[in-house]
Amino acid sequence: MNLQAILVANITGFILILFLYFSRRIGRSKDDTESHAFDWMMILAMIACLIEPLTFAVDGIHSRIGYWVNLLGNTYLYYANGVGAFLWMMYVDLKLFHNPARMKKIYYKISVPVSALLISLIGNIWWKYYFYVDENFVYHRQPTIYVFYVYIMLCGAYSVGLYCYRKHVYGEVVFFPIYMYLIPIMIGSVLQMLFYGVSLAWLGTAVGLVALHMSVQQQNTYMDALTGLYNRMYLDYRLYRLQRYRIDHCYGLMIDMNDFKKINDTYGHSAGNRALKDMADLFNAVVDKDATIFRYAGDEFIILVYRSSEEEVRQLEADLHLATDAFNKRACRLYQLSFAVGHSEFESGWDTSDSFMKRIDEAMYEDKRKYHEGNLARSS
Repeated sequence: MNLQAILVANITGFILILFLYFSRRIGRSKDDTESHAFDWMMILAMIACLIEPLTFAVDGIHSRIGYWVNLLGNTYLYYANGVGAFLWMMYVDLKLFHNPARMKKIYYKISVPVSALLISLIGNIWWKYYFYVDENFVYHRQPTIYVFYVYIMLCGAYSVGLYCYRKHVYGEVVFFPIYMYLIPIMIGSVLQMLFYGVSLAWLGTAVGLVALHMSVQQQNTYMDALTGLYNRMYLDYRLYRLQRYRIDHCYGLMIDMNDFKKINDTYGHSAGNRALKDMADLFNAVVDKDATIFRYAGDEFIILVYRSSEEEVRQLEADLHLATDAFNKRACRLYQLSFAVGHSEFESGWDTSDSFMKRIDEAMYEDKRKYHEGNLARSS
């Protein structure tokens, strides 16, 4: 056992998480279950980074205080692993599906066996079925302790399964580096499980938390706060990729809400914001995993979609109009939603971002012109 190496690894992990914790507190804009889960994962790991070196330092030292530090310290470490793995599953679920009701329904049930496992750590203090400190004040693991390692790996596998399911049904999950978080933890945990005296699990956790936070921050810069759609900055990135890698069969739809200024002027800006959210929700409900939706500017939206023919794109436009009509009939809003839309295919090989955007913009304004001419005809 190299106590100096153990101390360096854990103090490094503690400092990383401490800086991360305070960086998250600065400029924080929400206080929801997702944020709380991440906060508690950090707090549990920070405390563990301080306790683990203590357990190694007192191991084998003839002292009653050292005995209890060793026993209770290791009890906390397994507790932190167990709770942290459970919080991770909750965090992944919320991050992928944004549905607290779904999360509560599932994790209330899962919490029963997890709670039983964690409570069993208390019994271990007396009956020593997981680990114990012997008469020479040396820590020993029992074979049954692998129950905890299996549980942690199952939690990791479950989170990966959620990620793969979400990706299969709804398309690629952007900016959520589930493997970047899990891999350093898994490597550290396996090494620590196989070789007592190696301390890398909590450092791996710190690295995973920092990587996860950086990715989430990047995601926030690419998201529109009002609608939850991707913003113009991310659209620029996607258009750059289309141009650089010459991707075929990608169509762009530019959508502009009709009479949005009238909604704002008549019913107020809160109604206007509600209308924008309604429109975003409609788009999300209609498009499939091969499409990405952006709030371009104000009441304008862009949809990038992969289709093999223009006829399929026209069908998508028709589906969007049908969904909007259905919404207007059932939603009982003060306003009616409608939009003008134009589309074009990105011609890989010669199209630029500017030429592509200009083409779909012109197609949209042609549809907008027809809408206004129709209104004039009806009013005359």
